[in-house]
Amino acid sequence: MAESNRVWRLRKRPVGELSDDVLSLEQEAVPEPGEGEFLFRLNYLSLDPTNRIWMSDMDQYMPPVELEDPMRGVVCGTVVKSRHPD
Repeated sequence: MAESNRVWRLRKRPVGELSDDVLSLEQEAVPEPGEGEFLFRLNYLSLDPTNRIWMSDMDQYMPPVELEDPMRGVVCGTVVKSRHPD
């Protein structure tokens, strides 16, 4: 298993077309799962038009991604460690 994660973080709200300073790719330590959590290895990540909407601060069907938070996405992965009862 990898010793680190690569994480895209939202650094600022885009205006118009995306620029290089909107997102940053960070290398971070792999966290240990807490009680009731699990760790998975990402196999597939879907990038969709809604990713752009999540970057904005407009009212939408779910809260926007907060600045400095990892970008969310629809993913498929393999559980590699679990502390979840199921």
